[in-house]
Amino acid sequence: MNRLRRISVLVAIIASAFVFGSIASAAVPAEPGPGTGYEKTVGTIGGTVFLDADANGVQDSGEWGLSGVAVHLLDAAGERIATAETFSHACEGLYIFSGILPGNYTVEVVPPEGYAFTVPGGGAPGETASTVDAVNGTTTPINLTEEVIEATDLVVRDAGLVPAED
Repeated sequence: MNRLRRISVLVAIIASAFVFGSIASAAVPAEPGPGTGYEKTVGTIGGTVFLDADANGVQDSGEWGLSGVAVHLLDAAGERIATAETFSHACEGLYIFSGILPGNYTVEVVPPEGYAFTVPGGGAPGETASTVDAVNGTTTPINLTEEVIEATDLVVRDAGLVPAED
């Protein structure tokens, strides 16, 4: 994902969280970043849960985010350490976990009744593409190292959903 999109997504998520929703915190409040006398020591994981109308694994124009979807942050042992719900107002479909300490994580998405996961999408850089395993509902692993925390404002894991087949 390109830097401008990452920043735009992060600003939209944070603004929506404070106006309309909440941010799930799994650790401690973030400290101010470089230039303020503090090192950035915690990370942020977030993304979009979207309806993939053409089932290609990528959020295309006209495919909207889904609100009210439960999303869990799992530690390396597979234990839930935080839960969020996708936003139901502005920026529908977005979720965020802040204050995440370095470690290994996955995101688990709980599809609403009547929905299943789409195929994981490749997508071009900057596109919203599903990273959820269609069988177990978890994303590709996240190795949140100190270097990753310093280098990025947001580690993104997106999930595409399709209507379940009868």
